[in-house]
Amino acid sequence: MSNIDFTQHKASYDDAAAPMPSLEGKKILMGYWHNWPAGPADGYQRGQFANMSLEEVPRDYNVVAVAFMKGSGIPTFKPYNLSDAEFRRQVGVLNSQGRAVLMSLGGADAHIALNKGHEQPLANEIIRLVETYGFDGLDIDLEQSAIDFASNKTVLPAALKLVKDHYKTQGKHFIISMAPEFPYLTSAGRYVDYLKALEGYYDFIAPQFYNQGGDGLWVEEANNGKGAWIAQNNEALKEDFLFYLTESLAKGTRGFTRIAADKLLIGLPANVDAAATGYVSNPAAVTNAFKRLYAKGVSIKGLMTWSVNWDSGVNKDHVPYNQEFSRRYGPLINSASVGHEAVSQGA
Repeated sequence: MSNIDFTQHKASYDDAAAPMPSLEGKKILMGYWHNWPAGPADGYQRGQFANMSLEEVPRDYNVVAVAFMKGSGIPTFKPYNLSDAEFRRQVGVLNSQGRAVLMSLGGADAHIALNKGHEQPLANEIIRLVETYGFDGLDIDLEQSAIDFASNKTVLPAALKLVKDHYKTQGKHFIISMAPEFPYLTSAGRYVDYLKALEGYYDFIAPQFYNQGGDGLWVEEANNGKGAWIAQNNEALKEDFLFYLTESLAKGTRGFTRIAADKLLIGLPANVDAAATGYVSNPAAVTNAFKRLYAKGVSIKGLMTWSVNWDSGVNKDHVPYNQEFSRRYGPLINSASVGHEAVSQGA
């Protein structure tokens, strides 16, 4: 393994944020946390997301991804409204509850440009951020041109392998996840190189089942065997979309690359303000999709949402969203018997 340059790092802490909580055998309810303040009407329907601390994230979320690590050159992270020590303390609070806090690299507007030779400097910076803030892993959320810009597809996986191997020598498990938009997960999709490069290293993939309008998949057995195009924005077929796309990914069928079910999350927006399309108005569509998946032997890892801040936000009329996403799906995911008994009971 390459040597990590610890001259850049502060002394390691021995506090509540030092351990890296294990996700082994756990279902996941993951939510993104905004590292910037709310504007008056940032939502797609002119609502406002909540300004909230990490400590205030509802307990149902057992993985919180801090958005975003970014910047020109070697990307980095800094809390927008807290000292380093206070941010680390709050990470420690979540860690003490068995919850993991990841840093998310990228975002929709991030211009990440990594070049050959950046492998070690990027690994150094990731480890510096872990040692400073107590992060438990990194989530790849590269979008648009950043996905395959410069040498991102080779440098980022190489750096993450260095980091994961480094923490493995300390007896810690550094989590690696990704949140690609689902069209990039076709058999020749733009995220496939990341999946291949990090095979055996990544812990879970949370595809975004939203903001894709009429994109979707062709299902031959649908429509009484006549076949049908099931689009992401077809509300009448929402349950079918969730079921068939998830099944396609878990089995590597219908033109999609395979992601093992125990490493697969469904990504959904918290409400209509959080995404242009993809919100599930009827939660039964999610519950029923889980039932159908389980009946086919597909027990996925859980759900992801953009975002915890929107889940606690308000609509344009200032009516609270009141943690609708975590209230709806927390019991489904966090039940000790999630999968078989929980979905069979309609939880």
